[in-house]
Amino acid sequence: MFDPNADLFFEDPQCRRSSRGWYGVLYLLRRDICCCLGHDPTDGRKTSHQALWPGGMAILAGIDLVAKFYKGDDAIGQVGTRFKDFVCNYFQPLSVGDEDIIYQLRNSLLHSFGLYSKSRTQTYRFSLTAAGNVPLVRQQHSSSSYRIDLVVLYQRFEKALERYAEDLEKQPILQNNFQTMFKDYGSIYIG
Repeated sequence: MFDPNADLFFEDPQCRRSSRGWYGVLYLLRRDICCCLGHDPTDGRKTSHQALWPGGMAILAGIDLVAKFYKGDDAIGQVGTRFKDFVCNYFQPLSVGDEDIIYQLRNSLLHSFGLYSKSRTQTYRFSLTAAGNVPLVRQQHSSSSYRIDLVVLYQRFEKALERYAEDLEKQPILQNNFQTMFKDYGSIYIG
C-alpha cells in the first residue's frame, strides 16, 4: 500500500502472528470478529463457539474506527456523521435510510448491550439473526422494528474495507486523513 502503516492496519486477519511487536488495530479487531462469529480467523473453519452480540459490537466498532480514518477526524459530536458517511459510501447496496438504522443498532449495542435505541424523532427496536440472508436490514411488523443479519453485516464490512483500501491507495486526501488518525488509532504494541 501507499504507506507501511497502512500495510500494518489492513493486514490480512488470516495471517497468524505469535510474536510480540506492533499490530494493526483493524487486524486484531477482524480476528476477534471471526472468533465471535464462530470461525477460526486463520483458516476460516467453523469452531464450536460463537458470541454473536459481541461479534456484532466489534463490527460496529470497526465501522466507527475506519470512519475516523476515512474522514481524518475524531471530533466529539461527529460520530454519527462519520459512521453514516462511511456506511453510505462503502456498504452499497443499501435502501434509503439504512445507514441511520445501522447507526442506531450501533448505539443500542455499544451503549446499552441491548436492542433498543431512541433518536430525537424515532424509536428503534432490533432483532438480530445470523442466517446470512439479504437484505441486511429488514423492517419488521411495525415502523420502528428492524431485523439485522449479522452475517450480512460482517460480509458488507469486509467488502467495505476492500473498497476503502482501494480508494485509499489512489486518493491523496484519503491518504492524508489516514495518516492523521494512524498515530492515535492505528496500532497497538503487544509484548
